[in-house]
Amino acid sequence: MGIKVTKKRLALLGLVSVTVAGIFACGGGGGSSSSSTSSSTEITTLVTSANGVTNVICEKNAQCIDFIFSGVAKMPQTLSQQANSYTDTSTNIITLSKIPFVQGANAATVYDTEGSRFQMLTLPLQDVIGFPPGSGTRLFVGNGLPTTPMGTYPVQSTDPAYSYYAGLPGGTNPAGTTAATGAPPAGYPNAAAIGISAYPLLSLVPLNPVITGAYPINSLIVGITLTGAAWHVEKANDSSGNYYNPINALPNDKCYGHPYNQQYHYHSYSWKCFDQGTAGKQSPVYGFALDGFPITGPRGADGKDLTNADLDICHGTTSEIDIPDGLGGFTRKLTYHYVLNREYPYSVGCFRGKVNYNQALGPDNPPNTAPGACGTNPFMKEGFLYPNEPSPAFPPKACSKS
Repeated sequence: MGIKVTKKRLALLGLVSVTVAGIFACGGGGGSSSSSTSSSTEITTLVTSANGVTNVICEKNAQCIDFIFSGVAKMPQTLSQQANSYTDTSTNIITLSKIPFVQGANAATVYDTEGSRFQMLTLPLQDVIGFPPGSGTRLFVGNGLPTTPMGTYPVQSTDPAYSYYAGLPGGTNPAGTTAATGAPPAGYPNAAAIGISAYPLLSLVPLNPVITGAYPINSLIVGITLTGAAWHVEKANDSSGNYYNPINALPNDKCYGHPYNQQYHYHSYSWKCFDQGTAGKQSPVYGFALDGFPITGPRGADGKDLTNADLDICHGTTSEIDIPDGLGGFTRKLTYHYVLNREYPYSVGCFRGKVNYNQALGPDNPPNTAPGACGTNPFMKEGFLYPNEPSPAFPPKACSKS
């Protein structure tokens, strides 16, 4: 699993001189970070998904998913809810002070000697395959390790969170090469055994996305953070095939992240360790969804926290925001954007724009998949085949392994 995006590989992509603006507060080693300009009042509770909330219909307070989950992964049509020491199932409230967080606050250098490697570039003259001329490209490249601290994974048997992880399946890692990295066919014995490794993060999304609908999500990854990691869907399964809100099923680390198939990613209160911006002002942009639209923190233009009642079915809204350009500057723009907040699904509920998953989820193996053809990789695509075209397409492209 120790595949790294080295300086040489970045040079081949023409990105050596490009650096991401350091807007993150909990620096984790090897990447840019800075102190927060001010701190906002931290939240103390999260609203979890209601028992029986839909997995397949795009609506408020839900996150809708597509074929990869409903068909291949056999996800049920509704989420379940788990009663535990920090979740009140009568009110759907998670009390953060009661969560037995995964221990540790490790810099990226603990998991890879190069630390966190991440850069973003805007390419206005290059369009993502299948999108109209002028759409442009926003390019992310890195090794998947964030600048925020990470817990100690695999979870140790002495960790208060161990029993939660040991009780859930670990799955089989298509990129695994050893028992420690979940290699097929045995995979991980349980979720506690999953560690963290660098991996080739490479994502191309539209620079100028357009709202064309409300589309179910068809990948584990929903967006890329400017800390250098990814946001995942808010779904986690048990060994019986039930699915839950991940933070309801098991504790994360103190920055609300953990690994799946060695890939560290964020959930729920994901902005906990990000720069909170200026109190009483609009939250910053923290990353971008796979359809290209920005993802901001919870405060709206008036400086007050946005609730789900303020957002649409995809957990977003339209306002004027400062969008980072990857070179330390910002572009002020009136645009649709997703909002991170304390209510399920916390980030992206569905996509407002089309997504070329093939281009957004890393280079194919073998590379250079032709437009309209299908390709995969064992990392960001998790071994699933995706057509090299915007999705959904009509008629839909069927990808199947030979």
